[in-house]
Amino acid sequence: MRVGIDARGLGNINRWRGIGRYTARLVEALVRNAEGDTAFILFGYGDGPGGDLLDAGTTDRVDWVSVPLLENYSYPGMIAEHLLFARRVSETGVDVFHGIDHNLSPFLTCPSLVTVHDLILLVLRGPYLGPTAWAWMRFHRAAARRASFVVAVSENTARDVQRIWGIPAERIAVVPEGVTPEYRPLEDRGTVDGTLSRYGIRRPYFLYLGGFDPRKNLHNLLLAFKLFLFSAGEDLLLVMAGDCRGFEGYLEDEVEELGLEGRVLFPGFVPEEDLPALYGGASAFICVSLYEGFGLPVLEAMACGTPVLASRVSSIPEVVGEAGILVDPLDPEEIAGGMRKLWVEPDLRAELSSRGRERAASFTWDDAARRILDLYRRAAR
Repeated sequence: MRVGIDARGLGNINRWRGIGRYTARLVEALVRNAEGDTAFILFGYGDGPGGDLLDAGTTDRVDWVSVPLLENYSYPGMIAEHLLFARRVSETGVDVFHGIDHNLSPFLTCPSLVTVHDLILLVLRGPYLGPTAWAWMRFHRAAARRASFVVAVSENTARDVQRIWGIPAERIAVVPEGVTPEYRPLEDRGTVDGTLSRYGIRRPYFLYLGGFDPRKNLHNLLLAFKLFLFSAGEDLLLVMAGDCRGFEGYLEDEVEELGLEGRVLFPGFVPEEDLPALYGGASAFICVSLYEGFGLPVLEAMACGTPVLASRVSSIPEVVGEAGILVDPLDPEEIAGGMRKLWVEPDLRAELSSRGRERAASFTWDDAARRILDLYRRAAR
């Protein structure tokens, strides 16, 4: 069986975001778990994925097909890109194609699967659904409706796909994401402290990791942190890690208005090799997002043994289960109360650390790969 995989997320804006990491980890697991007669052809930008994203054992066992990158984001430009992409796939003669990025061509002629990470643009609309995003989602919906199967990364996303796009439940397969073995408690405290010092981070600290767009609910996170500090009086930092380009001014103004200068640290983008130490050094991981398709940083924090405080909305409860504290993301008082509870109850932190590691162990990329390989075989038939 020849399997084509959309690997554009390894070379576009999603390279260091969730879709890029999903693509890399899933491809590695697919190669590990596939039968000997399965060939993988990755379709992406440039000459190859680069050794910094896929391990050498994977790059040696996949073929790479370069596809054109059009920078014309007009509606006709998108149609042209989709047509060219579909033609390139057709020329390779794959038996089944797996679309992973948000920009899949609806003109493929072979059987296909489509991974849907989320429908944030259609659920939240508002600041997200501009003309370009609207066009993307129209094409994405058309591709999903033509696909043999839609792979949803959570039950919440599956419900959105069924409700908003009208795709029958029998064509939707829920396949959660996984966490790699690198995310685990680090026994060497010196390694953790050395990593933290490079980013100017001192303990103790609460950690947020992710994007900085409105759905991340960072305003309420900062309000809650101020309330927590007012009641706890502790010398604690809030570390907000991630690529915040485009949001610097608003974040700095918010921190200043709340009187949190010196208590909130923005280390910027943190490469994946440093994330286990960043998670492991934190007293707690905080995610009060209004909407997540899955919530991979929450799972990674749990795997590292870090207690989690998270929203009780969208897909996040599916990931956390009984292994964290769930709060109303619209209530800063409740968020602050969760922070206080974690801070003053060391036995609770230890219990949640243990529960989190146990729960995270049930989310593996190998399991996801085996389930998706079965879908490939069913689609190809």
